Amino acid sequence: MKTPKRILVVISGRHTEHPALERALKFAELDDIHIHLFNSIYEPVMELTDVLSSEHRKEMKSQYMADRYLYMDTLADDLDQKGISCSVNVAWHRELHEAIEEIVNELEPDLVIKCITADRFNINPFAMPVDRHLLRYCKAPLLLIRDSHWVNKPILAAIDPTVRDTKHIALNHNILEYSKMLAQVTKTQLHSVNTFETPNMGPSMDVGWANIDFQSIKVDTTNAHKNKMETLLKEHDLFINPYHVLEGRADIVIPDIAKKIDAQLLILGTVGRTGLSGAFIGNTAEHILANMNCDILTLKPNL
Repeated sequence: MKTPKRILVVISGRHTEHPALERALKFAELDDIHIHLFNSIYEPVMELTDVLSSEHRKEMKSQYMADRYLYMDTLADDLDQKGISCSVNVAWHRELHEAIEEIVNELEPDLVIKCITADRFNINPFAMPVDRHLLRYCKAPLLLIRDSHWVNKPILAAIDPTVRDTKHIALNHNILEYSKMLAQVTKTQLHSVNTFETPNMGPSMDVGWANIDFQSIKVDTTNAHKNKMETLLKEHDLFINPYHVLEGRADIVIPDIAKKIDAQLLILGTVGRTGLSGAFIGNTAEHILANMNCDILTLKPNL
């Protein structure tokens, strides 16, 4: 996996620091990259049609756009001084997620970096409509970040080595290759995790289940997953890296192991434009990400 060359950085207004941009600069340490700075603005005051004439609204929009371009150009100038290729785009759009999708479709970047949308009450990416929409539908790899800097904490890659369909097999390979590259960028350790569920002998089961050795099923399933995990990791020269094969629901187990190893980044996959899928489809994925207190990178098979 090569370092992403074309990186779209979503700038969220005027601030003294831009964590998404700082994160993009880490990739410049490994390779020549092009950073496209993107900002979307909209002013609800423009809706006051009874107060503002169409000419006034047009003039105000022009002023808003010029002011924001002026600010974005200062960020671009800083990148130029560092010898980093860059470009700037400011969009006027009522919906931020739609503006981002449109620029992604136009530029086809290798990576999109955006700060997790947060308010003082919530930093769960699925609680905020913009991030929830992007996680489900963004065509490019999407990195949602919480902090400005990567530190010396592990990366966690969530994979499923038992899948058989072409898309999910490709997805596993993409996740591991991207994880290797990011481990190099961050100079940190890479962990991988696979979860599985087995039937349990519950009190509601009648005596007819007594002849089934559930413990043996659990052991055999664990060994099968471990063997497949080891085979997949060997293909990527990652066999010496720590890996975790754990029984339980993915939405519970993955956040737990991420917390245990103090992961700074979770990498998982999506298939198509129907949203997070595979072992991480629908509510399961949302529960995983809602419980993660770290950066999140989502990938698709066709990187």
